[in-house]
Amino acid sequence: MADGFALEVVTPDRPLIEETAEVLVLRTTEGDMTVLDGHTSLVAAVTPGIVRIEVVDAEPVRLAVHGGFLQVDTGPEEESEGPSGLTTRVTLLAGVAELASEIDVERARRAKEAAEMRLGEVRPERVEEDNRAESVEETEAVAALARAELRLELAGESSS
Repeated sequence: MADGFALEVVTPDRPLIEETAEVLVLRTTEGDMTVLDGHTSLVAAVTPGIVRIEVVDAEPVRLAVHGGFLQVDTGPEEESEGPSGLTTRVTLLAGVAELASEIDVERARRAKEAAEMRLGEVRPERVEEDNRAESVEETEAVAALARAELRLELAGESSS
C-alpha cells in the first residue's frame, strides 16, 4: 500500500481530481489547514483560495477553489498494511475549482478589468463614514474581482 490518502476534488461539472495524495493544503473558515494521512475526521467550509496538493508519485497540483466543503474521514482499515491501521479519505466539494493549467490568463485579466469597471460604477462615493450595507451589485462586483485576482495569482500573474 502506498503512503498517503485517497483524495477527490469534485465540482458540479465533473470530478476534477482522484489521486493518492501525501499533503493537502487549503484555507477553511477556521484558518489554513494541512491534511495528512491519519488526519482527524472533520467537515469544514472552504474559503476561496489556492489549494496545494502533493500527489504520491506525481507532480504537485495547484488549483483555485472558489469556496466549498471539505470532508475528512479516517477510520479503521479492514486489512491494515500500515503501522497506524487507519485509512483516510478526503473529499473536497467545490462549486467552482480550476486547475492552474486550465487558467486562461488573458480572459482572467479581462474579467478583472471588467469587475474593476463595474465596481467603480456601482460603489457609491462614501463621504460620511457609516456602516451601511453594500448593494447587491457591489457585492457581485467585489466577488467577480476576487475570482479574477485568484485566477491570476494561481497562474503566477500579478493581480495589481
